[in-house]
Amino acid sequence: MAKAERLRAVADGVWAAETGLTFFGLPISSRMTVLRLPSGLWVHSPVPLELVRDELDDLGEVAWRVAPNLMHHLYQLPYQEAYPASRLVAPEGLAAKRPELRIDVPLSAPPAEWRNHLASCAVAGNPTLDETVFLHRPSRTLILTDLAVHMGPWNHWGVRLYARLNRCYGRLALSYALKAMFKDRLAARRSIEEILGWEFDRIIPAHGPVIETGGKDALRSAFDWLLGQ
Repeated sequence: MAKAERLRAVADGVWAAETGLTFFGLPISSRMTVLRLPSGLWVHSPVPLELVRDELDDLGEVAWRVAPNLMHHLYQLPYQEAYPASRLVAPEGLAAKRPELRIDVPLSAPPAEWRNHLASCAVAGNPTLDETVFLHRPSRTLILTDLAVHMGPWNHWGVRLYARLNRCYGRLALSYALKAMFKDRLAARRSIEEILGWEFDRIIPAHGPVIETGGKDALRSAFDWLLGQ
């Protein structure tokens, strides 16, 4: 399992923390992203609260908690209990999976308070994930979850083998399983084209190291199988 990484600065008003988890028996990493918005802290795909509680509280008040797709919701309940005034923004379908979570705002209707600092795109054509991608405009940072992953020599040998077999090693890419989740490829392509029209250079993926520069080219390459159709 990947070693836990405490909250660290990525850019002005942007922080990230990483922890390890097991996915189908393979040790992988998962990353939380925190943004400072005028309305408070924005916490995307949280890691275990005990890893970051003190540092998070030092940054300010948690105003928003984001479950960006139907898979990344594991640690939301402790944050809901610790920050009861914060609002959870999540896919509407998450209510059936996690009835104990209070979903305050659907991802399909992002809050007006985000408008000047965040752009969002619900990626169509993939109901299994139902993922929304975000752009932090001030830092030109794209925030991904499971839409594409960044696997390479930093991973456990089993993950490296998996990535090589799936032709997604050493770059931002999708495994065969992730590609198969796209049921409406035309709709998905339109979403990816919209995202590629944004102004960004950095990508913070949930799985794999931060891509500090060249992010737009990396995303376009990850979806060359879709954009060429």
